[in-house]
This record gives sequence, C-alpha cells and structure tokens, in this order.
Amino acid sequence: MLDRDISTRDALAHLSSIERDPHALDRRRFLQLVGMGAGAGLLGSSSTSLLDMISGHDPSTWAVGPVAPDQGILVVIGMFGGNDGLNTVVPFTDGNYYEQRTVTRPNGEVISLAIPAEQTLALDGQSGLNSRLPELKRWWDQGQLAIVEGVGYENADQSHFNSMAYWMAGRPHAIPTTGWLGRWLDGYLAGQTDLYAAAEVGQSVPLHLIGQRQRGTGVPDRRPDWGSTFDTRSERNYQAVRSMRGAGGRWYDAVAQAAVDAIDVAGTVTPFVPDEADLPSVEIVARMEVAARLINANLGFRVITVGFGDFDSHAGQPAMHSARMNELNDALVKFFATLGPDWLPRVTVMTFSEFGRTSHANEGQGTDHGSSAPQFVFGPNVKGGFYGQRPTLAGLGRWQRMLHHVDFRSYYTSIIDGWLGGGAGNVLGPNFENLGLFTRAPGQLEGGSFAPLPAAPGSPSTFVPVAPTRVADTRDGTLVPVGPIGAEQTLRVRVAGVGAVPATGVTAIVANVTAVEATEPHFFTVYPGGAPRPVTSNINGGPGRPVPNLVVMGVGADGFVEVFNSHGSAHCLVDVFGYFSPTVGDRFTPLSPSRLFDTRTGQGVRPGKVGPEEVVVVAVAGFAGVPVGARAVVLNLAATETDAPGYLALTPTGQTPGGTSNINFFAGDTVANLVIVQLGPDGKLLLTGPGSGKHALADVFGYFGDLGDRFRSVSPRRLLDTREGLGASLARIGPQRVIDVTVASRAGVPANATAVVLNVAATNVDAPSFITVWPRGEPQPNTSNLNLAAGQTVANLVICRLGAGGGLTFRNELSECDVLADVMGYCVP
Repeated sequence: MLDRDISTRDALAHLSSIERDPHALDRRRFLQLVGMGAGAGLLGSSSTSLLDMISGHDPSTWAVGPVAPDQGILVVIGMFGGNDGLNTVVPFTDGNYYEQRTVTRPNGEVISLAIPAEQTLALDGQSGLNSRLPELKRWWDQGQLAIVEGVGYENADQSHFNSMAYWMAGRPHAIPTTGWLGRWLDGYLAGQTDLYAAAEVGQSVPLHLIGQRQRGTGVPDRRPDWGSTFDTRSERNYQAVRSMRGAGGRWYDAVAQAAVDAIDVAGTVTPFVPDEADLPSVEIVARMEVAARLINANLGFRVITVGFGDFDSHAGQPAMHSARMNELNDALVKFFATLGPDWLPRVTVMTFSEFGRTSHANEGQGTDHGSSAPQFVFGPNVKGGFYGQRPTLAGLGRWQRMLHHVDFRSYYTSIIDGWLGGGAGNVLGPNFENLGLFTRAPGQLEGGSFAPLPAAPGSPSTFVPVAPTRVADTRDGTLVPVGPIGAEQTLRVRVAGVGAVPATGVTAIVANVTAVEATEPHFFTVYPGGAPRPVTSNINGGPGRPVPNLVVMGVGADGFVEVFNSHGSAHCLVDVFGYFSPTVGDRFTPLSPSRLFDTRTGQGVRPGKVGPEEVVVVAVAGFAGVPVGARAVVLNLAATETDAPGYLALTPTGQTPGGTSNINFFAGDTVANLVIVQLGPDGKLLLTGPGSGKHALADVFGYFGDLGDRFRSVSPRRLLDTREGLGASLARIGPQRVIDVTVASRAGVPANATAVVLNVAATNVDAPSFITVWPRGEPQPNTSNLNLAAGQTVANLVICRLGAGGGLTFRNELSECDVLADVMGYCVP
C-alpha cells in the first residue's frame, strides 16, 4: 500500500521504468527499451506477461520511418509535484486571489504569495503571465499560445502518485495499466515495432509512454556510455553481444535482443547528443536541447516527453516556484534556439502537471495540493487564446479546492485529434470534446502550402549527381582559409548551398577528398559537421604524393563536413560529385562486381595506353549489368603501368572535362579510387587525363536509376580490423586467403540492408598485391578494390551488395597485410 503523501520523486520512480543498479548497464538499458521495470511491472496488465511483450522484438530498423511531410511532432513537458497555476497565470483583477494568498502569522507578520499585476506579463485586462516566462509571452503575442484553464478531473485525488498515474494513464480513478500516449502508439504503429516513434529524454520511461503492445524508448539526457563509443574494443564487445541472440531460450533471446537495441539506439542518437560538458547544467534545459536535436535528426520521433520538478511547494514557494519558472523559460529558449527553423511548423509543445495548488496560502509561504490548473499548448500552428473557464475563487475555504471545467481527457483529445492524426476515441473514449486548439494541419503554412521536410544525416535518400565542383582548396583559399591543416586540427567545409548542392534537404554528399603536400605520414578523417569525431579514417597519405579517396558522408545539420588531420600538416582539396536527398534523386541498384573496361586487353575500349590529353569514350549503359536508362554509375577506377605523374578523370558525355580528378598517380604506380559519376545522355563517359601513357581499367559495382534502394548515411564506425580481431580472426590476410565478414546487424547496419558503403584500408603490407571485395557466397569476380604497395597504408571506398547472411568476402591475392573497414552508410529497400 503506497503512502498517500508519497513524495514527487518517489511517485515518479514508481510510475517509470528505471533500474537503479549502476553496475547493471545491460539490464538498465533493457528495462528502458522494453518500457518495463519495478514500478511499471506493478502497473502492467495481468493478462500480458513481460515475455509476451518482448518476444519477437526485432526493431533494429525503422518500422515506420522518419516523419512524413504532413505529420506533427508533439513535445510534452511534465511539471511534476503540482504546479501553482494561480502564480503561473495570475488573475490580477480577482480580489479573492489577493485575499486568499495573504496570511497573518501568530506574531502578527503579514505574508503574501500573490503577485501584483504590475509584476506580471499582461495577457489581457484580467490576467498576466508570471514575469519569468517571457518566452511564453512571445508565443502569446504571436497568437500561438493556447492557455487551457481549469483542467482537471472529477473528485481530484490529492496523492502525487495517484494523480500522476491518472494523468499519465488518461483514466482517472482506474488502475493505470497503460498510458495515453502508449495507447496512441499502439494504434499508430499498428502492430509494427519502432524504437524511434516516441521517447522520453531522461533516465526512465514514464507510464504515459507505455501501451498495451508498444513502448517509448528511453533516450539518455546526455551522451550514452554503452553503445556510443565506436573504438575497436567497443565494436568487438558489441559484436559479442549481438552473437548472443539465438543462443538460448525465449527469455535469453529477448534479453539479448534488448541489449542489441540498446546498442542501436545509443549508436543512432550519439551523433546528435553533445558531450555532457557541452550541455546546459540545468537538467530540464539540457533535456529540451536534446529533444530539439532528436527532432532535427529526423529519426522518426512523433512524441518526445521530458519532465522536471519539484513543484511541490508546501513551504518557501516564492523562491521555489520562481526557480521552476526560470528553468521552464530557459528550457523553452534553448529548445527553440536549437530546433531547426524548418521543423517549426511540425512541432507543438504542451504541458501538464498532476494537480494545481490551493488558492489559500499557509504560514510557511506555501500552498497545498490543489485540483484544477491552467495548461499550455504552443507552436506556429496553434490557435492562441484562452480555452476552458477560469475556476472561481469566491467562497473557497482554506482546505477547499477549485472546481475543474475541462476534463483532462478533453485536453488530450484535442492534442490527439488536432495534432497527432486522430484516434482519441480509441485512446480515451468517445465522449470528450475537441477544444479546437489548432489553426492548421502539421507542416502547413499560412496560405495552405506545406513546408519542405528538412533532411538530416541518416534519412533514407536518393542520389542527385552534379557537375564536379571544387568546394575546398587550402592551397589557394577556395571557400576555406588558406594554409594546410595542422596536426590534430580540423577543417570545416561548407557543402550545403555551394555550387549545385542545395542549401537544405541534403543528407549526404559524394566527394573526392585529396590530401596533398603532406609533411609526414598522416590520415584524414571526414565526418558530419557538428558530430563527434569518429575513430576511423578516410585518407591515408604521406610526403611526396597526392592521395585522393571518394567519400560518401552525411552532412551535419549546419551544412558542413569536417576534415581532421592526424599528424604533420597537409593541404586538402574537396570536389563534390553529387548529393543525397530524401525528396529527389535516383535509387541505387547494387551489382555483383564485374569489369567494364580495361585498356590493357581492349575490353570495352580500344587497346593501348591512354595518351596525354587523349579523350576515350566509354560506353556504360547496356554493359556490365548497367541497363539502358541508368543515370549514374558506381565504378572502381584504376590506373596502372603509368609512365609519368598525372591523373585520370571521368566526365559525362556532353560536358566539358573540368579541373577535377578521380585518381592521382606517379610513374610506376598502380592506384585505384571509387567513382560515382553521372552518365551522359547517351549512357557514356569520357575518360581523360594529363601525363604520358597509362593504362586504365574500371569495375562496376552498381548504378542509379528509377528503381532500386535508398541510401542512409551513418556516423562512421569500424566494422573490421584484423589487427584487433574485430569482425574476423586476429590474423593478417595472407596470400590468396579469404575472410568472410558479417555486415548486417553490425556497426549500425540494419538486418535488412542490401548494400554497404565501406572505407576499406590495408596496412602492414609486405609486397605489392590487391584486395577484392564481393558478396559472400558468390564466385570471386575478376575485379579489385585496393591496389597495394609494400610499406604503404592504402584506403579506398567500397560500395558492394551484401551476400549470404548479409556478409562480404575479402581476399588478398599476393602478399600479407592487415585490413580495416569502416562503415559510412548502407542501402535499404
């Protein structure tokens, strides 16, 4: 039996799924992800076992997907402990308010909790906002703040636990088995499972996000530890956890799957959650910043909830309540400052509190548990104004509570039917009024048009090729500062809005990044702007030679990518060849690798070396699996038997070859680089390059057209490292040795991925050789991906279709070396 006077903190603990054992990280994440725990277990339905709730749980991919253009996002702020509505929306013309808020102590001292009219932010001629809420006043002045007065329920319970449970459940005076938003999730997901539909930012999953079949996800209010670090040791641990699935019974597998989900959630949200040191120190302010970042990421969240307190001001209320009002205002300012402006028409914020406070003050400068209170709803599509009815204070005795005029189920109905797409009758019952709080549908602007849906790294996207454009050159200051990147320094390169790349709606870019004039052996790491720097590399270079590599990289919310240099100094060039967008572009079809042309044998072109400034026409469409009508192709281009320094470039027919390159080489080199290039109107390409004679060859790995898969970028993560035993045995790849590497369900790649984008590197190379990558279970093709030289560390981008079991096969042909592979993205149907 719970104490009727249970504290706010303890009530919340009982109404949230939280694991308090700091040493049981797996179990804590498990409880968060399945939405259960000690408190929630007490509230669970007797007809549904925990095992039934989690068996078959495999939400490693988006089931519903990122937010659609006409869908609304709801942010719910819980003000726990009982917010004093009278000192939040002050009835400054009501004499009863000032009388009942004034108390004479036995010593004759007169104290008052009432706020004078001149100390409020006037709303109309009768009431004003607490002066510490200027952000809400801003929304009021814009006509976009709805104040719903007198919200409560019949026979209001004065217990924190009971009343919180009723508000969270959306069912007063009933045993709370599920929450109102959880039941909405049951209908919204319609039997599917999605970790990214609803979340609580904090350390628990509250009752209101727990449905009969669905659960919200617990997203930590700071960067998570477990699942968020992508170094080799961590990835090896994650690999071990994933291998636990299928190794035991239903309980064992369910717990193992929940641990995998924890890894996936942490890995997904980490790029969007700052380090704790970079977050505000006030908890609710930090949580609202994280909430805005999750929305910007477009992971699919329709509902995000946060909570704070304590509002239980039995004594010392002036200081306590003022502090809470300051925190609320600061949190709202931080939220809207962080939220991308394109998201505004799709976001509405609402508040709730389990009860208000009494109109009468006590001698300790406090108030007691009340009943009805005002609640706020605000956003660009909200119809501002007062709703409901302000409860009268006339004739109230010291222990009497104000009457309610709006059932909180009507308040919730107005949100579900007005903003979340409907279904309130199934969630709350059919007999509750919709207050009509909204002027327009989610995403709709004044005039009826819909705001474009913002993109974010990780959105499912299609490819748009562009004419090659140089967006950075530190040698001459092209769009970046002049001067090389120093050791452990980072160059920020704007890509969104530059050249033919649009300013918005870009999820990733395709670019050739080149390191030149390096002073010592080094590597470049390229990653989305504003994201944590991953423990991966893209270009491995050194003195005396330019080293290019193709990069397919997510674009940060700020429109930038960042290039980190490890040692010495080196100049950096960035040439963009295309971008990915969730709204326009072509889909990708991966192919088994096959050779398109080879000047050594005359396959696909005339035989013989390519001469200086010679233009060779290469037919692509209709060959090597590329159909007529394809608009772009993925090739691994190689130069070999080179007579002098030079470069090779591929250009669509119909365009004049420009000043960009795909491969740079010296005399005697054999080098390769992946190329994604638009095809000319006749389905052909132009191969050009200065320097004396050189042979050229290219292998096809896929193409872009009307049909196919969509691409998702990820924060780079290590998949394979033979030096550490990650993804394969702890051994170098010897001559003609193959290793099979499972890709699906590892390093952020979901189980249904069809192809993967990898940066593959070879190091500790004994002698010249080459590495071939192909779908596991298929015959080895006559192709190559990396060309190796003794003593060098060589990297190249690989885009390859996944084979049997979601895997790839790697083969080193002639010598021994270590192989590393970092995931940059993947394709899904």
